[in-house]
Amino acid sequence: MGGSVGSFSYTPNSDSLACPGEKSVLSDPIDGVTADKLFEGVEKYIRGGKTKAGKETEFDLTEKDGAVHIKQVFNIPEIFGGGTHTVFQIYKFDAAKLSIEHQFFAGPKIFESGTPNTTNRSVIHADPCRVEFWQEAHEVRASGPMLKGMMEKVLSMMGSKAKAHCDQSSIAVAGKNSVTSDPIDDVPVTADSYFDFFKGFLTETMQATELPDGTIVEERSAMMDVLGIGTKSFAKHVIKMDENHLYCYEYGEDESLTEMVGVTHVQVHKEPFRLEQWNIQSPGRRAGPSHAGIVKPFIDSILKFLSESS
Repeated sequence: MGGSVGSFSYTPNSDSLACPGEKSVLSDPIDGVTADKLFEGVEKYIRGGKTKAGKETEFDLTEKDGAVHIKQVFNIPEIFGGGTHTVFQIYKFDAAKLSIEHQFFAGPKIFESGTPNTTNRSVIHADPCRVEFWQEAHEVRASGPMLKGMMEKVLSMMGSKAKAHCDQSSIAVAGKNSVTSDPIDDVPVTADSYFDFFKGFLTETMQATELPDGTIVEERSAMMDVLGIGTKSFAKHVIKMDENHLYCYEYGEDESLTEMVGVTHVQVHKEPFRLEQWNIQSPGRRAGPSHAGIVKPFIDSILKFLSESS
C-alpha cells in the first residue's frame, strides 16, 4: 500500500502549516496512504540503511538514544586532489508530532563542532496526508576537500606545484580553520599580481562576466559533484585590493543574485606568497525550488518502499 509516486506535486515557498508566518515546501494531498503509515515508512526506510547513496566506499549506521547516526566516506576524484571525504548525518524521529529532523555535517571538523551545515525538517500532516519540508541553514565555517579542490585548480592553472591543504590553522583568523597553500615561489605570478591573474582565470577559463564596476559574475556547473548532488549555481566575485582579499558571494541556484547562501573568502598573503580560503554559510530558513527537489525524490522512494513492502 502507498501513494502513487509522482502523482502529486510540491509547491515551494508555501505558507507553513507547522510554523505560521514562515514558508515551507508543501506537497499536494497524497492519496492511498495515511500520515501514520507514511511516517512509519520513513522511519523504517532510514533505520534500514536505505539512504545509502551507492557511491560511498564506506557506509556506517548506528543508533543512539533513538536517533540514527550515519557516516559516509566518498573517494575524491584525482582531478580534485584525490583522497577521501567523510560526511555525517543524524536522523531524529518524533512519532507524536509525525516529524523528522535530519542534520547534515559536511566534514569531520564540522561534525566535531556539533553544529550541522543544515537541518532538514519534515512534518507529515493528516486529513489529508501532506508532507511539509524546510531547511535550516546554519552559520558554519567550511575548509574541507571541496574548497581544497577549488584552490588546487587555481594553483594548477598558475603552473605552480604548490599544494593546498584543508582544515589547517588559519593564518588570517586565530583559532579558525582554513584551506591554505604551500608558499608559491615557482611561477611568475606574485602576491601583488595574483588578482590580475585570477580575473583572467575567471573570465577566460571559467567564462565569467566582468561588469563595469569590476564585479565578476560566474555561472558554475556541477564540476565539483563528488557526492552526486551538484547543480548549476551562481556567484559574484568582489576583489578588495586594499585588503588583498576576494569576497565571493554565492547564491546557489538563484540566477537573480538576491538570496545569498554563503561567502567564500580568499586572502592573499605576502612574504611568503600563500593563498588562504574558507567559506561562511549564510544562516536562514530555506524552502525554494531546490528544496522541493530534495524532498520529492525522498518521499517518492518512501512510497515505492511502502508499495513493495505491502
